[in-house]
Amino acid sequence: MADKCDLCLLGLIILFSLLTGTSGVTETHVFISSGENVSLSCNKALSGCKSTTWTYSNKHSWRVELTDGGIKNEDTERHERLILESDCSLNIKNVTEEDYGLYTCEQYVNGPKQGPDARVSLHVLLVSVSPSSSSSSSQTETSPGCSVTLSCQLYSYTCILL
Repeated sequence: MADKCDLCLLGLIILFSLLTGTSGVTETHVFISSGENVSLSCNKALSGCKSTTWTYSNKHSWRVELTDGGIKNEDTERHERLILESDCSLNIKNVTEEDYGLYTCEQYVNGPKQGPDARVSLHVLLVSVSPSSSSSSSQTETSPGCSVTLSCQLYSYTCILL
């Protein structure tokens, strides 16, 4: 099952890379399966993270502040799954499809911005299996003659225009 999920994710990454162009803005694309942990890198220009702000936006939320001055915003739904590392990277535990979107790391010193923003577009892959098993396990057992259908959904903030 894991090999099929990896193959599906690889195919979507290749398709996405072929369909997107460059816009002059430095943006990192990170693809992750739901349920995994992910680390989003910041262009650390300063020592320490006390002047670091991570923001998040997607099609449903516009510029939600996740951290400010190196401190997590406790008012966000995902604050318990966020960790700000010593290198200012943002770790998200147990990624869900609601986590897709654009994450931006900014660093300020007494007002002026220091260094370039780090923009990370997080794409979340959700793989479902049918017929679905009644067990809560992420593994599905099959026997000869049985068929299993995998459905892949990629949650992405970036629009793809053909």
